[in-house]
Amino acid sequence: MNVSRGLLDGMDTTGLNTALSEATCLGLEVDQTEGRLNLELEVLTLPPDGTAIEDHRVRLTFTGVSRVAASMRVQRWDDVVATVLPLRLDGLDEGIRSFGGGRLHGWEFIDVDDSGWALWGEFLSFDTKIDDHISAHVLEFSQEEGIDPRELDVRVWFDNMIIHDSSGNEIPLREFIAGGVRWWKAHDAGDPQTIRPGIVPQL
Repeated sequence: MNVSRGLLDGMDTTGLNTALSEATCLGLEVDQTEGRLNLELEVLTLPPDGTAIEDHRVRLTFTGVSRVAASMRVQRWDDVVATVLPLRLDGLDEGIRSFGGGRLHGWEFIDVDDSGWALWGEFLSFDTKIDDHISAHVLEFSQEEGIDPRELDVRVWFDNMIIHDSSGNEIPLREFIAGGVRWWKAHDAGDPQTIRPGIVPQL
């Protein structure tokens, strides 16, 4: 990846991945003309005083977006190979919302290696190149449904990222990371305020 001066320069992505883990995906908006992608999430976060907050929605704005690819597919237990479902970039938001607020599973989302891409990249619903420049970073996330065999994987090539809260106030990257790290630390300590559907504090 090429070098780009931006918010993520010199940043250890481990903390950022922690802050994004198990976030609820609410929707996505792409502006191809501006090379920008907005990802709406509800994140797991705690402020410095450790008290829970009611509104933890954020908007991640990815800039310098050069390419977006996605695989919407279904594979039942007796299917030899997955069936790729039709999807276009302008329908990606609708595709994400069809999962009803699925969580971002896993622990790695930013600047991941190509191991996942090598698997599902052969089953693309679309692969849209927005421009010819080589982006500095990669975002990769997926959506799944419980007993439904449908799955959506998304990969975004981008240069920079800006984070805002639900009121439109920018959140410094280090502050965003710290809030997520605090939440997971409280979760691992068994703090009952970290109880969420499908997420139980460690005992």
